[in-house]
Amino acid sequence: MSEIGPEHPLSYREEIVAPLFRALSASDSSVVLGPASMGKSRLIQFILRPEVQRHYLGERTRSALIALVDHNRLAELSDWGFYELLLTTLVEASGGHPASQPLRAELNTLRREVITSRDAVLARRHVELALHMLCQEHGLSLCLILDEFDETYRELPSLTLANLRALRDANKYRLCYILMLRELPSLLRPIADVEGFYELFSRSIFGLRPYRPADAERIIDQLEARKGLALAPHARTKILELSGGHPGLIVALFDAMLTRDAPADGTEIDWASALPTIQEEGRKIWSSLSEGEQLALSQYTRGKPIGDESVLHLLRLKGLLPIVSGAESTFSPLFTRFVLSQNISANERLSIDTAARVVRLGDQSIRDLTATEFDLLQFLAEHLGQVCTRDTILNHLYPDEAQSDELRGTDNRVDTLVRRIREKIEPVREHPAYLLTVRGKGYRLVDRPEERGSGSEEMQL
Repeated sequence: MSEIGPEHPLSYREEIVAPLFRALSASDSSVVLGPASMGKSRLIQFILRPEVQRHYLGERTRSALIALVDHNRLAELSDWGFYELLLTTLVEASGGHPASQPLRAELNTLRREVITSRDAVLARRHVELALHMLCQEHGLSLCLILDEFDETYRELPSLTLANLRALRDANKYRLCYILMLRELPSLLRPIADVEGFYELFSRSIFGLRPYRPADAERIIDQLEARKGLALAPHARTKILELSGGHPGLIVALFDAMLTRDAPADGTEIDWASALPTIQEEGRKIWSSLSEGEQLALSQYTRGKPIGDESVLHLLRLKGLLPIVSGAESTFSPLFTRFVLSQNISANERLSIDTAARVVRLGDQSIRDLTATEFDLLQFLAEHLGQVCTRDTILNHLYPDEAQSDELRGTDNRVDTLVRRIREKIEPVREHPAYLLTVRGKGYRLVDRPEERGSGSEEMQL
C-alpha cells in the first residue's frame, strides 16, 4: 500500500516530516531509518505532494525540486548504473516543475548519450553538468531522495560516494540528499571508507516509528473507504491496540477482521498471533534485523538486561522498542509474541566461578589464566556490560602503584593482558565476542555475544 491520497491531512507524520523539511530548507542531508513495512513508501509519496511542499516550504517551493531516486530501478549496481538512474530521475522530475521544464529535452539528450555509451566517466560528467544546469544556471534547490539505498550504499565504490559529496560541495546550499535506509549507515560499511559523504548526514538520522494514534485512525478510515465497509468500534480499537500503529500490521489485521470473525472475549491476541499474515509481518521485521538486534529483542522481551546501550538506542530509533524503558514489550503485543516464539541460537555463555577461580565458556572450563588475567576478568564481570577505562583497570590491578598521568598514558599492560585473555577465551580471537574494545574509552565484558564477528572495535552511533 504505497499510494497516498488527498485524505491525508498536512499533519500526517508531522513528527518526522517537519524536521525533514527543516533540514531540506537548509540544504542539509538526512537519513530516514525504518524497518520493514513501517510506511516508508507512504512517507515518500506524502513528501512529494505539491501541497505538502507548499505547506512546509512556503515561497521556497517555487525554487525547490524534490526527486525520488528509486534504487529498485537500477539497471545494474555499478558506477554507470547509478549515474544513469540519477539522470533518468532528473529527466522525469524536471517535467513536473515549471522552472525545470525548459531543461527537460537537454537533460534527456545527456541521458541518451549515457545509455548509448555505457561509459561511467561520461555518465559522471553528464550528472555534474545536469546538476550545474539545474542548481547554478536555473537557481533550483534540489533534494534527491535515495530510496532502497542500503545495498547501493554498501556496495558502490568509495569513490562514487565521494563524488556525491563533491556534487553537493559544487552546489552547496542548493543540493541535499535524503537516504531511506533499513540499517544505520555506520553498520552498512566502515565510516572511514566513506567519511566525506557520511559527514553530510551523520547528525540528521531520523527514525521512522509506528504511526501516532491519529495517523493510525486515518489509515483505518482510508481502508474502510477503499473497501466500502465499516468496522465495528470494538474491531477498530483492537486493531489500534494490537498493531501498535505499525502500518503493515494495521493492514493485515484489517483484512483479517473483514474476512473472518474475530473473538471479542479477550482472546483476540491469541487469534491474531496465529494468522499467517501477522506471522509474515513479524517475519519481515525480524529478518531485516541483525543477529545482535534479534538477540537484544529476545533478551528484552524475556526481561533480561541488555548491556549494550547502542543496540537499545538503535531498536528505539527504529521504533521497535519504547523510547522510555518499561515493561518487557515491543511496540506491539503481536510482535512481542512473535519475538518470544523465535528460537535464538544459544550462544555459549561466559561465566566466572570466583571460588574455583575458573572461567567457563559454555561447558568448557578455561583454567590456564594467570592470576592477573583472572583478576581482570573478574573485575570486568563485576561491571558486566559497562565500559571500564584503562586507568580504572590499572588502579584495580595495581593499587599500590602511583603513576603520573604521563606514565599512565604509555602503560600498555592492560592491552597486553586483554590480548592474552582473548587468546584463551575468544572462539575467534581476531573477532572478539566477549571482551570488547570500546574505541577511545576502554573495555567491556559481555556474557553472551551480542553480534559475533563485529570486530574488536565497536561501532559508535
